[in-house]
Amino acid sequence: MHKKVFLKLILINFIYSACSDLDYDTCLQYLEYCEWNNETSQCQDIGENESGLNYGPFQYDTFNEADGLIISDSYLGATVFHPIDGEPPYSSIVIVPGAFSPESILHDWGSYYASYGFIAMTIGINDYYNDDMSDLALSLLDAIDVLKQENIRLESPILNKVNIDNFATSGWSIGGGSAQYAATLDSSLKAVIALNPGLAIQDYENCTDPTYEYYCLHPEHLNHSSPVLIISSEGDIENPSDTDAAIHYEYTPESTFKMLFELENGNHGTGLDPSAGSGELGEKVIQWLNYNLLDNSDDCDLLINMPTSAAQFVTNLECQYNDQGDLNNDQVIDVLDIIILVNFILNPEIFPLDGSDLNNDGILDILDIILMVNIILN
Repeated sequence: MHKKVFLKLILINFIYSACSDLDYDTCLQYLEYCEWNNETSQCQDIGENESGLNYGPFQYDTFNEADGLIISDSYLGATVFHPIDGEPPYSSIVIVPGAFSPESILHDWGSYYASYGFIAMTIGINDYYNDDMSDLALSLLDAIDVLKQENIRLESPILNKVNIDNFATSGWSIGGGSAQYAATLDSSLKAVIALNPGLAIQDYENCTDPTYEYYCLHPEHLNHSSPVLIISSEGDIENPSDTDAAIHYEYTPESTFKMLFELENGNHGTGLDPSAGSGELGEKVIQWLNYNLLDNSDDCDLLINMPTSAAQFVTNLECQYNDQGDLNNDQVIDVLDIIILVNFILNPEIFPLDGSDLNNDGILDILDIILMVNIILN
């Protein structure tokens, strides 16, 4: 009996000391002692993870240039975060940091995105002193090209898993400004997320002050059609909302979907943390990608709701509601609408409301009722 207890203690001690050595499948076999950490993509001792991030439903893995990721001269180092149990092909977002910040400062976002079913690629800055924001914009676009190449590289972990038509750019600080400027260079971008952004472009035509070497921010530098979510912080003194984020929002064309979410309090680093604003920052960002990258219109109502942590929240996005079948205009299609439709059919002298002829055949009959029932059930 004592020998059995002793062996069990040895086994427990061994497993606790070896959790970090286990792969995902093996880790799940020892859930009494170990747990899988989505942030680090590693097995760990139970209770070791103190992250406040509200991860999504997907497990994920990472790889970098040491693992065979295609190398680019446009940036300094990169890490790819990708789901391992979702349904490919995945939409992607590429992210660049601010000045004098390493690529690793973005890893919380990389893991967060991957846990919600997106491929995220974080990249570093080559030369902090000489690379300006237009250079960073080009590095983001080059990173997208690398992901497209990874989609066909035979040894790549994301072989045939990249949606080569669905990309977004993002960045923090001057990286956030660069992500927006990238949209002026590539109109195929489906979304932009700018975190505590700053932006100044060297432009000898529109910038007139030689004191700043003809760097400035002009509406032309934000003239693009890619939907942009601008994140700022009330306490940001490096890039204050009123002189940076609010101006970015104003300069972005009204024809472009845009949103400004300024979090209460905070600082310049708030945009680095998906859990900021009691998690509302990460939630709003995922809603933005779901709506614009995945074309999930179901997220629209959530997207335009003002977060409780917002000091300022403004958008020109309006949800388009399909009212076909909603005969009583209560924004819900249910049995009440069926009753109204049946009355129309039984009493043809009543002029039918718009949206009652669901199959557009010019006749109100049982086929329209069947279609309405299908709408309700699905």
